[in-house]
Amino acid sequence: MSLDDRVVVVTGGAQGIGRGIALRLGAAGGRIAIFDAQPATQTLSRLRELGRPTLGVEVDVAEVADVARADERLDAELGTPYALVNAAGIFADIPFLETPVGVWDRVMSVNAWGVFLACQEAARRMSGAGGGRIVNILLTASAQGFALESAYCASKGAVLLLTRVLAVELAPLGITVNGVGPGTVETAMGKDYLARGPIAGHELSRTPMGRFGQPADIAETVHFLVSEATWLTGQAIYVDGGFLATGLPLLTEM
Repeated sequence: MSLDDRVVVVTGGAQGIGRGIALRLGAAGGRIAIFDAQPATQTLSRLRELGRPTLGVEVDVAEVADVARADERLDAELGTPYALVNAAGIFADIPFLETPVGVWDRVMSVNAWGVFLACQEAARRMSGAGGGRIVNILLTASAQGFALESAYCASKGAVLLLTRVLAVELAPLGITVNGVGPGTVETAMGKDYLARGPIAGHELSRTPMGRFGQPADIAETVHFLVSEATWLTGQAIYVDGGFLATGLPLLTEM
């Protein structure tokens, strides 16, 4: 379904899953604004090749002033957001007993506090426009404990609960709020993670569909939530090839 020239904000749209989402929603007719700590040059260039109006703002999503400034530019240059997709995030792979307080604070600030700020700014604008759509990218780490990832899992678990609370509070304003939880996706960050020891083989053994995800897999689900889902809110959809459903690996030889 077409987004009919509606304004969509994608945080973290410069690369990886965020880029895939931005390109899919642009192809569906959205006017795409990317809020990212790094330049989104490649994503914006590809969107312009599609003939889509775009806006790129370099912003630290954990900074109140940065997020407010980005939304003011959005108001002036593209207009009121119809949809917000929170894909910005950082990763820390450190044993719990060795995790510095500064690392914990930074991961929580970007992954959880940043989502809070972006949602609040967007929802205030959506409420005045009669409604909208918010999608928060969760990952399977929001539902399951991963060793060495205490800060990361805690941040994604916080966003899962924030998603549910916002769904309840914002529904009377015509705003739906849902989460999408990717499994392991082949991005730059994902490849670094999979390069460590036996992780790749273990992950595949627990994934019934037998492959890692691609940004496009996640983008399709986000597109559905933004453009077609009309009575769906407060939900987390895990797009993981069956990873969370697996108790034991699928053993083909017994």
